[in-house]
Amino acid sequence: QPAGCFRPPAGSLDKLEAHGQRSGGREGQRPGALMKIAWIQDMDPMVSPGGAEMNDRAMIIAGLRRGHDISILTQGNAHEEHQALTADLVILSNAVTVPMSLYDALAKENRPYAFFFHDYGPWLCKWRLFYPMEERCRTICYLRSRWIDHLLRAKLMIWLSPLHRWAWLWGEPRLEAVPHALVPSALNPDLFHDLGGKRKDAIAVHSGLPFKGWPRVRAWAEEHPETPLTLVGPDLPSDAPKSVRLQGPVPYGKMNELYNQHETFLHLPDRPMPFDRTVPEAYLAGCKIVGNSLVGALSWPWFQEGRDAVRRELKAAPTHFWEAMEGVR
Repeated sequence: QPAGCFRPPAGSLDKLEAHGQRSGGREGQRPGALMKIAWIQDMDPMVSPGGAEMNDRAMIIAGLRRGHDISILTQGNAHEEHQALTADLVILSNAVTVPMSLYDALAKENRPYAFFFHDYGPWLCKWRLFYPMEERCRTICYLRSRWIDHLLRAKLMIWLSPLHRWAWLWGEPRLEAVPHALVPSALNPDLFHDLGGKRKDAIAVHSGLPFKGWPRVRAWAEEHPETPLTLVGPDLPSDAPKSVRLQGPVPYGKMNELYNQHETFLHLPDRPMPFDRTVPEAYLAGCKIVGNSLVGALSWPWFQEGRDAVRRELKAAPTHFWEAMEGVR
């Protein structure tokens, strides 16, 4: 439920982790660095199923385990903004609905805040759909003047991949002056592994939308009619070739099994993606990856070092996240 101050009952963190999240553990915890934190998200990250919310949930659990006092502010309890004005640190995640007045208040009270970016669009001109490399977003002067001072006042910016940060700096080079950290999505790599069974065909997840690469995926399917393609996700196209099986949504807990039925994972977006957690999921599950230079996960050098390196870095993500946040003063 939306919580003005999230207080998990005993044992609840372990239950949340059992559903696919992990914590950074207590290793590296510094008692002198414990903070009162206001975490701001449009959706409730403790219950919402989206990728950004899953990432937030894993980071919040890790922060609680490190001893931080974390309050979660969403649209449902945004009136409790006093939680932010008295916090040691405010973390702004997917926070498109945050009123400008709150940023002004944070500046007036000299409260430090950090941005945890999940999507593109430094001017937040449209949730997920518009990106800074598109001219229509580069030239919206109103949004530029509205946001730039708030962004430049941030104590820290966290991006999900080298490509993710590059795209933001392409849209606004002045952000290079803001302290930053690169931290991949915090998915649980232990949920994805090769089951050793027989594989065939190809699979694509959440690729039914144009900006996720459907035209390119469709073209690939037409060029490879001998390789049936399973398309997974809620947004299914109406112009799929006969070789494409429209699977629809699949429960997260069933994805490892589904990946293991396929030999190839296909992801061909038509614009840079921040990370795309399905790519390392499929890779750790044993799939061959057919991607392009617009996949954020593939822009990490360690992705080219093999599955052990990917598993190691994903496990370390919550710890790296909080080490960066604990350095903010």
